[in-house]
Amino acid sequence: MKKILLLLFILIIPYLLNSYIFEVDKLESFIFISSALTLDLSNNYFDRRIIEAPTNLELDVLDEDDIPFFDRIGLQPYSATLKDYSDYTTYLAIGSTLYCLYESDKEILLDNLLVFSEIMIAQSAIAKWTKTLSHRYRPFVYDENISYDKKKQRNSQHSFYSMHSSTVFAAATSGYYYYSTNYGHNIFMGSILFGSASATAILRVAAAQHFPSDVIIGAIVGSGVSYVICKYHQNKKLKLSFGYDSVDISYRF
Repeated sequence: MKKILLLLFILIIPYLLNSYIFEVDKLESFIFISSALTLDLSNNYFDRRIIEAPTNLELDVLDEDDIPFFDRIGLQPYSATLKDYSDYTTYLAIGSTLYCLYESDKEILLDNLLVFSEIMIAQSAIAKWTKTLSHRYRPFVYDENISYDKKKQRNSQHSFYSMHSSTVFAAATSGYYYYSTNYGHNIFMGSILFGSASATAILRVAAAQHFPSDVIIGAIVGSGVSYVICKYHQNKKLKLSFGYDSVDISYRF
């Protein structure tokens, strides 16, 4: 009898692990997503009114010596190619995360996607408003070979902080949080998720889109927002703990 019970327990472990990671109140999630989305979209209106195009004289007096020494590595030649590559690695990070969050059970998949949506919209709203309020010039603005027209675009004052970096690290954190809670820590999966996120951050600096501090802060904020939301939605009844030679599961009824 004990052997039968042990066998049944072993058989239901995968089901438990794949069913109770996130616990989502659909109405609460809808309200949060709607509020964050409103905040995010409202930035498109206010950004146009807060950020003004600089004059040629204002651009001419910009001095590289005013940039903190740890950020001067960001003064690279502008590269549209590297900028495009940073978009590709962003797609890889998000795609890898969605792979980790995928479940065949539609109800579980819906909960996972709601948590992911909360993370993506929340970090986007925070990043956009930070850009608007800080209006820091991107590194390429200091490049004499770049035209005044490009330097005067609103986007040229959106350096701090990197939303690309925030997005990919938020995605990687949520993907690895879910995967590691489900299956334990995995170096290969972690390397894909955080490797593509790191590649995005590096490429943003190499393309003269951001300073190092921009991508570092973006990574911290994105990861932090993702972790807090994942932790908030983690099932309070099921507790999992992994060891080198054991898996402990407890369920509070």
